[in-house]
Amino acid sequence: MTVSPPSIPTHSSRPLLFATLLLLLSGPAPGAQGGDPEGVVVPAQRPLVVTGDVRIRPGETIRVSRPWDELTGVILVRGLHGVTIDLTDVSLRGSVLGSLLDRNEGLGLVVVGCQDVTIRGGSLGGYKGCLVVERSSDIVIEDVTFDGWYGQRLLSTIAAESPADWLRPHENDEGEWLDQYGAAISVTDCKRVTIRRCRGRHGQNGILLTRSTECEVYDNDFSFLSGWGLAMYRASGNVVSHNIFDYCVRGYSHDVYWRGQDSAGILLFERCSDNVFAYNSATHCGDGVFLFAGQDLVEGRARSRGELGVGGSDDNLWYKNDLRFAVANGLKATFSSRNDVIGNWLSGCHQHGIWAGYSNNMLIVGNEIDGTVGGGITIEHGQDCLIAENSLRDNSVGLELYWDEDEQLVGGPFGKYHDTSSSGHWIVGNTFADNDTDVNLFRSTRLTFLDNHFSGLNRSLVLSDLHAADDENMPEREVLEWLQGSDGSRPSGHLHRTTIASPAGRKHGRFEDLKAFEEPVVPGSQVTPLHERGEQGGLETIVIGEWGPWDFRSGEPRPAVRNPGGVLAGARWDASWFHWDRETEDPRGDLDAWRALRYEPVIRKTVGNWFNPWVDDDVRAAVGNDRFGVIATTRARVSKSASYWLTVVSDDGVRFSIDGEVVLEDWTWHAPKTKMVAVELERGIHTFDLEYFQIGGASALSVDLVELRE
Repeated sequence: MTVSPPSIPTHSSRPLLFATLLLLLSGPAPGAQGGDPEGVVVPAQRPLVVTGDVRIRPGETIRVSRPWDELTGVILVRGLHGVTIDLTDVSLRGSVLGSLLDRNEGLGLVVVGCQDVTIRGGSLGGYKGCLVVERSSDIVIEDVTFDGWYGQRLLSTIAAESPADWLRPHENDEGEWLDQYGAAISVTDCKRVTIRRCRGRHGQNGILLTRSTECEVYDNDFSFLSGWGLAMYRASGNVVSHNIFDYCVRGYSHDVYWRGQDSAGILLFERCSDNVFAYNSATHCGDGVFLFAGQDLVEGRARSRGELGVGGSDDNLWYKNDLRFAVANGLKATFSSRNDVIGNWLSGCHQHGIWAGYSNNMLIVGNEIDGTVGGGITIEHGQDCLIAENSLRDNSVGLELYWDEDEQLVGGPFGKYHDTSSSGHWIVGNTFADNDTDVNLFRSTRLTFLDNHFSGLNRSLVLSDLHAADDENMPEREVLEWLQGSDGSRPSGHLHRTTIASPAGRKHGRFEDLKAFEEPVVPGSQVTPLHERGEQGGLETIVIGEWGPWDFRSGEPRPAVRNPGGVLAGARWDASWFHWDRETEDPRGDLDAWRALRYEPVIRKTVGNWFNPWVDDDVRAAVGNDRFGVIATTRARVSKSASYWLTVVSDDGVRFSIDGEVVLEDWTWHAPKTKMVAVELERGIHTFDLEYFQIGGASALSVDLVELRE
């Protein structure tokens, strides 16, 4: 057996401007102007450099990425005006369809420094970035299909999620999204790019829109992806309409865990403002929409650069989008202002229909939010939102408004320069029906209720420190009259340290905006609402395989259940759990004394593979959560000689040995951490030994052994 550190292929994000030097050295490929009536052939040994209108010869071309493709792509369109690249009946791939997604590298078709270019038809796949457009304007991408581009292998199983699967969208100023996660289409530093009637399956991210404006994205379908359907970064003034971004999800196992891991149908990060989203479908995603102001505002980066008055992701409109059945939130909008959420479907979500932490002056109007496991509408540390004419039915909580002790944010750069109270919201004309709890209001001030309707079986209303906003001496019964619905109905719920304001003689500042609102005129015609496609099913229809969600709409077979352990999934471990004393038996000190404790265990048991430090509830009840150790061993047969990934998630210390040789170790007190190592194993029976200790607090332990090339 040999052991080596992980070697995961990555795409270099060197700037495309170096392409000019490369071309001077290599020269353009012959036939680049499209003179051949049968179409131009993509050369095998150097990029095809387009110099005018071109038709690529129909048929399948497998063009494996070469080192120079990191700079230019397999096809390069550079500095051209007014040309068309016709890919009709062309299949251009960097790897055979069905290859491992995390082995796809390089770029397919690259457009840089161009104006008025149309890319039409064909199919692309097998690359890290299939179609990349940079520093260009008036580009049209239409009727292109994408299949089997880059995607990360998911390490989560049906029993437990892996922290390694969480995405990190917070940084993209240096092209991190494309470099780390790949995309079917990536558009950067562009104006007026139109993407229409494109489709993508079997990859991680569909469309990346970075520092680009005045773009139109419509009538596309990028669904069943393991990351983001559409992800926008510093992208403002764009229109996104009539698209389908369903089942863009990871981090879900039905009735076991529901994390989402920052996957989303539509993602907006870092000052994405003045965008319109209308008639899109992003159902069954991690979040339907995930909007975040960005580090410039929240971490104070812009202010440290001397940029004062910087906003977040503001003034966006979501109109009549289908965002149902989100693993986390139907729509999550944070640290931002004046975002309007009007007439959307947000039912059946696991955490919240709408989550709007640290947001202000939102219009949340006319939305349907039913059957949410958590809060229908939840606003933490928000101000002056108008919540009107929404249907809030059969949720755990209809409406939550609260302030809590959030020292990191309230006391951080954002809180230093912004209002972080929970205050000034208007709740007008909403229907609350059959919720477990209609309202939870905690440490919120100057809330105004008007013409709402409350109904249902639970009429319990618990009050604690409830006052009128402008008169602390007003009797509580009179304050409650302001809370009553138009028919005299009263909500169920909890009101704690909250003040209510009379609506008499007052009007919310955004009533005039709502009165003047007109339905947006947007391009596209694709029918997207779930019920109009005749499809039924909630969160239970999400099935995650090794590379992402099951695309049942395409008739694909259900992915095989990936049990914890991989090669070790069927192993039976002889395990001993024991307590240890911090002073005399700390495993980081006297290791021999700690190991000797296994001979007097709290419990000894034969168990299946590891997805937490206890494996089952009986062990957990016997051992508890703090200062315990585990020593376990198993013998398992490896079916063939090959390279394998050993992946161990731990909190706290772990040591793993194969055939008596330590191959992975992190014998420290640490937060949940993923360590990976490549091992070479011969066919036959091997002995696997595990040592683990837990000190206190959070805990994690999982073990996976997966063949590198299956």
